[in-house]
Amino acid sequence: MFEEEKKKLEQRKKTIGQVEVSKDKLYSAVQSGFEKAKKEQLIKRKKIIKRSSWSIVIAAILLISFITSISVSPVFANKVASIPGMERIIALIQQDRGLTAAVENDFYQPLNLSQEKNGITVTLDGVIADKKGMVVFYSVHSKKVDLNTLELKYLQFSSGMTPRYQVNLNDYFWKLTPKEGTNFYSGTQTMEKVKFSHDPSWKVGIKNGDKIEHFKIPFTYKLMDIENRNIVVDKEVTIEGQRIKIRQLIVDPIRTTVRLEEDPNNSKKLLSRAFDELKLVDEMGRTWSAMPGNSFKVLPKGNLWEVPLTESFYFHDPKELTLTFGKLAAMDKEEAHILIDTEAKKFLEQPSNSIFSNLQVEDNKVSFIVEVDEDYDKNMVHFNKFIDAEEKEFYIVTGGRTPFVYNYVKGSMINIPEVGRKFEFELPTLTSYTNPIRLDFDSYPSWIEEDMEIEVKYDE
Repeated sequence: MFEEEKKKLEQRKKTIGQVEVSKDKLYSAVQSGFEKAKKEQLIKRKKIIKRSSWSIVIAAILLISFITSISVSPVFANKVASIPGMERIIALIQQDRGLTAAVENDFYQPLNLSQEKNGITVTLDGVIADKKGMVVFYSVHSKKVDLNTLELKYLQFSSGMTPRYQVNLNDYFWKLTPKEGTNFYSGTQTMEKVKFSHDPSWKVGIKNGDKIEHFKIPFTYKLMDIENRNIVVDKEVTIEGQRIKIRQLIVDPIRTTVRLEEDPNNSKKLLSRAFDELKLVDEMGRTWSAMPGNSFKVLPKGNLWEVPLTESFYFHDPKELTLTFGKLAAMDKEEAHILIDTEAKKFLEQPSNSIFSNLQVEDNKVSFIVEVDEDYDKNMVHFNKFIDAEEKEFYIVTGGRTPFVYNYVKGSMINIPEVGRKFEFELPTLTSYTNPIRLDFDSYPSWIEEDMEIEVKYDE
């Protein structure tokens, strides 16, 4: 009956033997299971006693082996064992050396605050917060509802009555797929450059059938009393004729950011995913990579970029750092748009390697086909607005946060099997516009590449 369990325990035993973990803790946890079983003997029949004892022993051993089998330091394993609820979020941070180091250095703040509605429980597990931002760890749990039927609709951090950070999925959906073998979904959200003040709360919207359940969890926290490190680089590189200066590295406990500046006289436009392949490598081969799709201009019309990395080396001690770029998303400035005459219903201008077809203008909507393959993440095409002939701007909202402007229209991007994607947006009705309209590319499948490495002097 228990052959499968025995095999799993034997495998766990081998893994445990490779990790330095206090034998006292192992013995204590297993012994605790036996003691609990002994107490239950007083009120349960013999058959149930044996079954309960066996289950408790398995649970204790598996919990310890789960903690100790992950590839982390003994310090981290000990921290995890001492923090209630931490087992739910181990998988979220075990591959992030920056967050792992933050936990080891006692910067994780366990909260374990929950709210339950209609059989669904949302728990704010804990936070890591510094002066530049916050990492929130949360879980969704239900004994009555299958988590696979639920969808995440929004996340929001509020300070008092004011939203400080918000993610709205709107027309999109995010299935709350539980961790295998559990009825828990665990997630994490990193909030950059968020201003914090009084009465913070974490808000979550979950779609349950036709209804959205709204959760609000007030909490208190402490900021890490720690300063960031600024590493001045000031070195310039030229990639296929495009000049880019590496200004500095900003190293915070939960995030390392590379600050770059493009030459305004460059012939190519850097697109929103320009620096997805940027990496920092130290003398030991440890790598810190860019967060895909998260590079941004400090000012929309400026030339300064910030590229956040997936991890921070704040708590590490690199002696040498090398910066590499990989491919840069970029295209010729004069081709970085399409021009549409909505009255004539035709494209006036588009890139020489155009991937657009089947332009339609009807029912006060514009639509066309974007011919991209299924690997859309690498071939993303995105427009965040259109500009008319008089330079009036109209933002296109295709999901996510609604802009704090009046001049926006709704749009959508829909998959068309074996064709590509259909992009559609409304034309304004409350405000007039003048033809033709121009859609500047925010993203487009165009790259430049040249082997380039920059040595970064690191002074701790």
